[in-house]
Amino acid sequence: MRPDVLYLRLSASQRAGIVAASASVPRSLVPLLRRRSAVDQGVVTGLSAAMSYALTTVVHDAVLSTSRGLLRLTGARVDTGSTARTTLVVDVAALAVSAAVRAALPHRDGEPTLRALTRTAAHRVGVASLAGLVPGMLDAMPDHDRPVGVALRTLPVAVATGAGVAAVGQVVRVRRLGAAGGRLPLDGGAPVARSLGVGALTAGGAVALAAVERRIAQGADVVVRRVTGSPGHGSVASHLLSAGMIGGALYGVGARMYKRIETVVSAPDAALVDPPTSPLVSGGPGSAVRWAPLTRQARRHLASVTPAARIREVMGEPAVEPIRVYVGLTSAPTVSERVSLALTELERTGALDRSLLVLCSPTGTGYVNYAASSTWEYLTRGDCASLTLQYSVRPSILSLDRVDDGREQNAAVWMAVAELIGSRPPERRPRVVLFGESLGAHTSQDAFLHTGTRGLRLHHVERALWLGTPYVSGWAREVRDPLRGDVRPGEVLVLRDARDLADLSPEARDAARYVLLAHEDDGVTLFSPDLLVRSPAWLGPTRPPVVPPHAEWSSPITFLQAAIDVKNAVDMTPGEFASSGHDYRADTASAVRFAFGLGCTDEQLASVEAALRREEVERVAAWP
Repeated sequence: MRPDVLYLRLSASQRAGIVAASASVPRSLVPLLRRRSAVDQGVVTGLSAAMSYALTTVVHDAVLSTSRGLLRLTGARVDTGSTARTTLVVDVAALAVSAAVRAALPHRDGEPTLRALTRTAAHRVGVASLAGLVPGMLDAMPDHDRPVGVALRTLPVAVATGAGVAAVGQVVRVRRLGAAGGRLPLDGGAPVARSLGVGALTAGGAVALAAVERRIAQGADVVVRRVTGSPGHGSVASHLLSAGMIGGALYGVGARMYKRIETVVSAPDAALVDPPTSPLVSGGPGSAVRWAPLTRQARRHLASVTPAARIREVMGEPAVEPIRVYVGLTSAPTVSERVSLALTELERTGALDRSLLVLCSPTGTGYVNYAASSTWEYLTRGDCASLTLQYSVRPSILSLDRVDDGREQNAAVWMAVAELIGSRPPERRPRVVLFGESLGAHTSQDAFLHTGTRGLRLHHVERALWLGTPYVSGWAREVRDPLRGDVRPGEVLVLRDARDLADLSPEARDAARYVLLAHEDDGVTLFSPDLLVRSPAWLGPTRPPVVPPHAEWSSPITFLQAAIDVKNAVDMTPGEFASSGHDYRADTASAVRFAFGLGCTDEQLASVEAALRREEVERVAAWP
């Protein structure tokens, strides 16, 4: 294609967008928390490029409008050359204002969202203005009709400018940090060429969607103008109408996908058609919870209760049959009915007569960590009961809209349990502890939001263990405030992994009651919408060792990278326990023993961990 033809199809704002999009590519390839596949990396690169292009184009269009407005105010002629020269002046002025705003609003820990949003918006204006300087200077050249001048304004030049400047900047940063021998560490493990190919397809898809939106908006604009009779106000309304139509279509598609996913992930295993034979398990003989409606994870949890004979074999001591109570989301239509079923099951099984009662909040699918539940059954020699109420049947990432439901249900059932326990004489009360992992940790903590640990104590919850708490949990952030009056000193213990337990002082061990364990490379515990507007503490000067020193915050790149890290946080091999990402199997046994104050020798704990590995392999073989 001839350069002049290609040039005529690209406005100054579009070329500024291309410069910004190209500049985002080298930065998107830098590793963050986890290794990425070529497809994952391509998605990050493509979406970040498309978003950078869209944001820069929109912002620079505002700059162009300002330039034309200034020319009209002064009575000057509005043509390509004069507009380009005025735009250069506006770009430089916007760049200066952007720098001033960012200098006036430096990043602060705990700052209001509005402050961070203002600083990020100013940064985006600065990026658009800086990217606009390149096409602006070329457009202002007096020889714009000559072949060389026209060629300099083409797509390849815009791409090379953005990518080249960003790549040089990354190399300078890496060399300044002394990382990777001065080489640019790209891609997080994925083949760069393939990643760029996938990125191009992703960006192309995003641009195509934007083109569809523009076409719909153009059609809607005609209708809006005819109805309102105001050609000056149709554009905004038409884009809103277009976005609404596309959003409605996507919502419909998403709803169908959700329904299909629910059907697939909740389908029971063929090996678990028959109900349990133990009366101490929900769904078994005499149970108020019917087996037939229970979904896959509910059945798996109940079917994997640890037999007393196995406990005796592993622990080398006498044991009794543990109790597991589980009320599924499909067991009853309302929260009050499910709570009523849970209380009936507790009474029927004699759960409150056991020495330990574990209140569990499952993940989105209804899953309860097998290693954790088996561990407390081993370490109590079976003298325990667990209670779980399901609030969703979708994977956790698709169950974020059910967090409020989980919080409401947990609060209701745990208040009812607390009343039952409070009505019993102290010598007949079980020790009550709490367990939650991932979204289960979030929904269990949220039941005590704004009450610190005092709310837990009022519910007779003596101890708790939470694995991989999502960043969005408000309670987990609240209790870390040293000035809170409803949290006793040392009562909340934050661990990076179970190995930290060996370094605790006797005083710290005695004070700890509620344990938050989160790996430093677990994307689930680090990801949040805040990454769009501010740099997190884990990308600061005192970042964890697992975070590369050359990684830096950039919106929207860091948000997209962390989102992919959430997807890749769990990479499990059956029977091979790991302590990384969102895999807490290697930490679980030690963490349960400490958090719940359960006694056993180190030899017995090692025997339990070996049994947990064997059981996991057996489960995978039985429930593929």
